[in-house]
Amino acid sequence: YSYYHVPVLHTAMVDAGVHMGFSRETATTLVHHTLLGSTLYAMETGEHPVILRNSVTSPAGTTASAIYELENGKFRTVIKDAIWACYRRSLEMGNKDSNVGPGRQNQVILYQPPKGEMEYRDSEDESNDNGETRRN
Repeated sequence: YSYYHVPVLHTAMVDAGVHMGFSRETATTLVHHTLLGSTLYAMETGEHPVILRNSVTSPAGTTASAIYELENGKFRTVIKDAIWACYRRSLEMGNKDSNVGPGRQNQVILYQPPKGEMEYRDSEDESNDNGETRRN
């Protein structure tokens, strides 16, 4: 999927740092290290992102405050919608049906989470012999 959302997040974080009084160079360095550190930590531990988030989130702390603002601003929904839009556009560019995804007629789940993780299913879902799920 699209790489674009990472630079948008990166730029927003740098701009926030500048707004807080850091030079653009310092803010950029801080953002680079924040994104790199969190990515390497996730890759090295192999832990689920929620476990990692919980391990660094203190009650009423700075991370908790930031998460509250992100959730309040529908951050997850915006990111998911952007990724679905990117996927649908790639289908259109390949002359394929792009009427897929949440709120669309042909809802298709492309990823099957490992057993024990939450799945996006309801009573109208159907599974084929390969374990793939197609929404009705």
